[in-house]
Amino acid sequence: MVSSPRIILVDTNVWLDQYLPARPHKEESQAFLDSALAQGIELAYPASIIKDVFYIVVNEFKRIVRSETGSLTESDIRAIQQLAWGVVDNMQEIATPVGMDLSDVWLASKWRQLDADLEDNLVRAAAKRAKADLLVTWDKGMLSKAVIPTLTPTDAVNEMGTWQ
Repeated sequence: MVSSPRIILVDTNVWLDQYLPARPHKEESQAFLDSALAQGIELAYPASIIKDVFYIVVNEFKRIVRSETGSLTESDIRAIQQLAWGVVDNMQEIATPVGMDLSDVWLASKWRQLDADLEDNLVRAAAKRAKADLLVTWDKGMLSKAVIPTLTPTDAVNEMGTWQ
């Protein structure tokens, strides 16, 4: 019998750890992603977060350049945007975007009593839509109010070790 591949839906904060310097959980998130990819686990992300990752990467690198040089040139902006597009390309190469439709919005609204944060509920709905085995995040609210198994990247590495 062939078992179906494991699917892990990865939240925005873990992706940001992957692509931004000086994030508090950068090493743990990197270890999780490296381990998942090495094991052939299918990674997924809510398609709706790609714009957030792009926007945050652009703004963080603009902040870094301004703090280091005191200003931001047009050339800097173009380079930063190119870098952010590289992030989008990389996410698409290593993970599958999970779409969203009205049923996901409906489901997210049904979880309003669980968590009033619409964005978090849409991430949960994406995990359900993807039939994810696991949702990985650093978000304490999502970790404490799970509708599917939800772990930190560190705990996910330990869990993935039991899947082999």
